[in-house]
Amino acid sequence: MIKLMHVIYGLNMGGAETLIKDYALKIDKNKFNIEILCLKHSVDSPYEELLSNHNIKVIYLCDKIKYKKNNKRIISKVVYKIKEYLVFKKIIRKEKPDIIHSHLSINSFIRFAKPNKSTKLFYTVHNEPSVLWKKSNLLEYVDFKATKWLVKKYKMRFLVLQDDMRKEVNKLFNVDNSIILNNGIDFSRFKNTNNKKQIKEELNIPSNSYIIGHIGRFEFQKNHDFLIDVFNEIYKKNNNSFLIMIGSGNEKENIEKKLKRLNLDNKYLILSNRLDIPNLLNIMDAFVFPSIYEGLGMVLIEAQKMKLPCFISDTIPDYAIISNLVTTLSLSESPKEWAEKIVNYKYPQSLIFNDYNWDMEIVIKKLEDIYLN
Repeated sequence: MIKLMHVIYGLNMGGAETLIKDYALKIDKNKFNIEILCLKHSVDSPYEELLSNHNIKVIYLCDKIKYKKNNKRIISKVVYKIKEYLVFKKIIRKEKPDIIHSHLSINSFIRFAKPNKSTKLFYTVHNEPSVLWKKSNLLEYVDFKATKWLVKKYKMRFLVLQDDMRKEVNKLFNVDNSIILNNGIDFSRFKNTNNKKQIKEELNIPSNSYIIGHIGRFEFQKNHDFLIDVFNEIYKKNNNSFLIMIGSGNEKENIEKKLKRLNLDNKYLILSNRLDIPNLLNIMDAFVFPSIYEGLGMVLIEAQKMKLPCFISDTIPDYAIISNLVTTLSLSESPKEWAEKIVNYKYPQSLIFNDYNWDMEIVIKKLEDIYLN
């Protein structure tokens, strides 16, 4: 049996982490002995318990470091970081994985660990390469240099989300073998959702609400500031409007302050670490996704699968548009113009979907073939 290890910082509910969770649950256990190596625990993440309940082995590096970090002291942070690298190397040497599949900015750890030469290395590029490996950011530049070294010494293969990304990665690392593999979605989760009335009652949302929805981390990239401006304009047109934002992150507090300044205190709900995304999408009337940039935008595909009208920025790759439910708008247009398009939207008489390549069952089979061949 092939020993497969996925490596990532932690198991919060971002796109990369959700993908690893689905890979771990769906991959053929008769062919692969799968385990996940995380640097740290994620606060309140339901994925940790979910994977544990399915007997998926997850190793938390932080649990194996016998040193208490003091975040107020630089020397303490440096000592802890050194211990992270040393313990990471120890784990890799002990576990001896046949395949290491890494995600996000983690490759400097793999370079330091220097796995067995026979170990196959794969890396999924979850975001635009120019964003993922900024030369102006020291940590990201270090990770870029480590990735180049792994490509040279181990022939690390890249899995990318779309063709433009493939070309950019090939050029950046002077390779010609990057593989396009859609992230995949477990569409079975979207077949049986609870009724809208029940979900609204559970969340204390008025039954006659016109619900605008968004899913994404509270970070600069996701553009919540603009989202709030759009919602404010929608609310001026329809005071039954209600905003649901699903996610967590550094900008959450600032966004809540802005909503308060706009007197929208009781007109929004922030939810985090939820496993019932299909149920939450089911009660939305429109999905608004004004990201400044995206590697792909998996939640957009999920929203379309739930037959939601979707209003997105023109920075979102076309590959994420799988239906005729999407309206693309420029971020140079005003929030008022976005609101006009949302409020006056006419639902199509017939729906058109092109979602075959996003089915997780199909993606898993392709991934298994990549690992084996």
